[in-house]
Formats: sequence, C-alpha cells, structure tokens
Amino acid sequence: MRLAFAMVLGAGTALCPAGSWASTGPHGYQASTAVPASGHASGKAARSQLQEALADGIPEQQVGIAFGHPACLQGIAGDEYADTHAAEKPCINSTDLRKPFRIQLGRRIGTRADILGEFDGVRVDYRLGDGLILNGIAGYPVLAAEDIFNPDRQVFGLSATADRPDHTWELNGYLYEQQANGQVSGRSMGGAIRHLKAGRSMLVYLDYDPDTSSVSTLLASGALKLPFNTTLSATLDLQSRSIPGPQKQYLTHSMTVMDGWEWILPDDRLAHHIGNGASEVDMLAVDLSYALSRRIKLRGDVILLNVDNGSGAAARSGLSEYYYHLKITGKDLMVPGDRSKLDLRRSVTDAGQTYTASFDTKHAVKRFWNFISQLRADYHTSADAGGSGWAASPKVKMEYRPSKQFGFHIEAGSNLSKGENVNVKDSRSSYFVSLGYQAKF
Repeated sequence: MRLAFAMVLGAGTALCPAGSWASTGPHGYQASTAVPASGHASGKAARSQLQEALADGIPEQQVGIAFGHPACLQGIAGDEYADTHAAEKPCINSTDLRKPFRIQLGRRIGTRADILGEFDGVRVDYRLGDGLILNGIAGYPVLAAEDIFNPDRQVFGLSATADRPDHTWELNGYLYEQQANGQVSGRSMGGAIRHLKAGRSMLVYLDYDPDTSSVSTLLASGALKLPFNTTLSATLDLQSRSIPGPQKQYLTHSMTVMDGWEWILPDDRLAHHIGNGASEVDMLAVDLSYALSRRIKLRGDVILLNVDNGSGAAARSGLSEYYYHLKITGKDLMVPGDRSKLDLRRSVTDAGQTYTASFDTKHAVKRFWNFISQLRADYHTSADAGGSGWAASPKVKMEYRPSKQFGFHIEAGSNLSKGENVNVKDSRSSYFVSLGYQAKF
C-alpha cells in the first residue's frame, strides 16, 4: 500500500473551498497550498479545518490546505492536452502553489513530469517569485512503476524551474546524484528548455558528466501539427552516456503534450554501443504520424545511427545503422473497446539485416473478459557468418478482471526458431501454459 502526505508551511492566511481530503488512488493522499480567487474562507468545512488547526497550537499564518491534485503540465498545452498519466500517477503541479515554502514527505513523491523524477523521501520547494521555484530532494529513487523499496539506493538532487505566466516556455536546471550502499554510482548536471503547445512544440536537453568533464548528452526534438491530421516530428541526439532514468522520464512525458510526438530512439542499441563508455552515438530520427480516421492511425519513422568508437573519423563513418518502422493501430474496429496493432520493422547494420513483423489484438468478449492474441516473427541475415535464421512467437491470453484491483488469466504460447550458416544448422521449439492471479494494493 502506497501512502503520501504533504505538509505546508508559509506566510499569510490561505483558505480553500470546502471539501475533504482528496484520494490519489494507489498513492494515498496529498495536500498542497492554493488561494481561492475571492481571497477569503469559503465553506463550513474549511473553517472547521482552520479551527482544528488553531486548537492544536498551529499559528494561523502557517495554515494552508488545498484538496485534489491538478494534473501534471496543466495549462501548458491548452484545452487540447490531456495528461494520460494523471489517473495512474497523480501529481501536484508546483507552479500552481502560492505559498513560498512547501515540504512533502512520503512515498512516490514527484512524477515523470519532474526533472528530478519520482522517489521515496522528502522534497522541499521554495518559490522565489511567480516564475521561479527551487527544489531539493533526498530519499530513495523509484526506478519503475513496480519498483520495490530498496534502502541500499539513495538519491539527492537540486533543481530550479523558471517559466512564463502562460506556461508555454519552461527552463529547468538540475544537479543529481545517485548512491548505492553509500558509494556514488552516478552524477549528472544539466538542464532543459521546453516550449509546449498543442500545435507546435520544442524540447532541448543537455546533460554534463562531471566525472569526465564532458557533455554526455545533447538532444533536440520538435513536433509540428500539419494539415489533414498529420504530425511531423524530428529528433537529433548526441550521446556518450545513457540518459539517467528520471531525466528520460521527464523528456518522454513532455512529448505526450502532442498526439504523434513520441520517444522513438532505439534504447537497446544505444545501451549496446555506449554501455562501456568508450563510444559516442549520433542519431537523427524523423517521424510522421497520420490519422486516417478516429479509429485508425498510421505512423512511420526513419532513424540513422552513427557510432564513433574513439578511433577517429574513419571509425565514425564506418559504423552506421538504419532503422525503418511502420505501425498501424486501430481501436473499436469490430466491437467497442477492441484494439489492434500491426508493427513492421527493418534494421540494417554492419552485422546484417533484421526484419520483424508483429500483430497484437485485444478484444472485450464480455463485461469482465478480455481475449488477447500476439504473433511476432523475425528473419535475420548475418553478414559475417553468411547465414540466416527466423523465429516466431505466437501467444494467446484470456483475462478475467472483475475490477481494476485484481484479476485472473490463462496464457498459452510457443517459441519456434531455426538458424543456419555455413557449418551449423539449429532448430528449437518450446511451449508453455500458465495460470495467474493479479492483485493491486
């Protein structure tokens, strides 16, 4: 069970409209400060909260209570933007606070919209003015939604956020350090500039590695809405070190402001090339998204990846990879609630070529039943060994979910593969059946 609690300290009296503590779903309860437009107390419940606080000996000028949790990036994109993660990861938008000083203490503080990320611990916010906020955090990082609390990992960070009153422009700077068992496991410092609107958006990010005294990441990405329900986006990325998890979540979440703007960089290939810290990767990605109708969407992207292993310009031009991707998605095609996705990929590297096709469907059979089918097929050729091979993975799954908190499923599938080169031929097959139960607390 996840709980969160926020304490508020500040000067001046601020009362909020009548209400009660607002539940944030699996994250417990949150409270923050806000000032109503009228500037005075509203409702018996608010007066009762104030009277109870004063009875406990808290000075009146330190009381400020607000209910609910505004969505992340609220107001940045206008009416066309909806935060798809608000229900899953509710958060407090610190730019809406009117108290100069705030403290949050608990679990799952922060969100993917924060450049310091999500963590368990304490966070202090200090407002220097209407457009400038300083933040400090200390605690234990949350690396994934299903991450289990680990006291051996620690995180410390400082950040500064400056934005315009209309929230269309925002500047972030940060200092970030992670530790494992008391030893420093990673340091980073940098900043981001983002211009987020429903029709055109831009994102520039820079990360500096203090251990090597060099820029480890420089990323620039932008998206533009075109006529006929089309979105064009492009990303230029220069990396010599993987982007830290919290900052990557901040970047990917910023892209959700516009339909058709997504993180499309091949993270597995990036990790492969720069995992040892001896290589630098330059990437250029261009993506085009087109809505054929309300139910069917088409998108395609092309990525050029260039690797420099530190041996000079010859090595830079000698190792290049190309990625081509086409995806067609559909929803409510046969019955309300069904989803289908056809995904086609091709990659070209010095080691060979790989072709991948996958088809996923999900159908709501009845009120509590879902039928899911997945099929993936791969074919690859090897330039070095002169061989080729294929693999196929069909899978079907039936779910029974009477509520969002728990459910049952049965799943069956197989993995088939065959490969051959000049000297060796290899064929493999495996099958599986599983029963499962899922519960969320």
